[in-house]
Amino acid sequence: MADPTYDLFFTGRDDPRSCVIIGEDTKPIYLCFDTPERSIAPSIRTTVLSNNKDLVASFDWSPGNHLGRVTIGKRQIPMSHLVRPGSRQNARSFVSSDGRQLEWRKCLNDPTSYDLYVAPNFQIAAFRRYVSSTAVGPTHGLLQYKFNHDTLLVEALLALALNRWIDLHGM
Repeated sequence: MADPTYDLFFTGRDDPRSCVIIGEDTKPIYLCFDTPERSIAPSIRTTVLSNNKDLVASFDWSPGNHLGRVTIGKRQIPMSHLVRPGSRQNARSFVSSDGRQLEWRKCLNDPTSYDLYVAPNFQIAAFRRYVSSTAVGPTHGLLQYKFNHDTLLVEALLALALNRWIDLHGM
């Protein structure tokens, strides 16, 4: 029997740093990426909350919206570790907390779409632009994935957000 495929819908603002991600795998998933639009602080923080209350991760952007540090649970690493050069030109890789090498590869025929691979060539997820009215409201993206691992899901979503941000803003 084939592994199940789970769907996460991206709703709210169409911004990789400020959106709501809703879906279900073996349990309901509700993640909120929140970045203040304006801040008087010299740096900006993106928080990632689960179920509107539990802080699961944060991005601390360097001044000028440059890559800074990411905190995932108690682990802190440079954001650049989530978008290292990949195995091909349009890929960026990261190492998961369990030591697996993964990479998001931008789709050649659609530069706003990405596929997630575990090394070397086993696809485990796909992100596509998906503008639609769904049961969870208007959506602008869809992530379909074939794994059930909470930490890996958060790491993959953080790396995806950075990939999308970099590709939108040319960092």
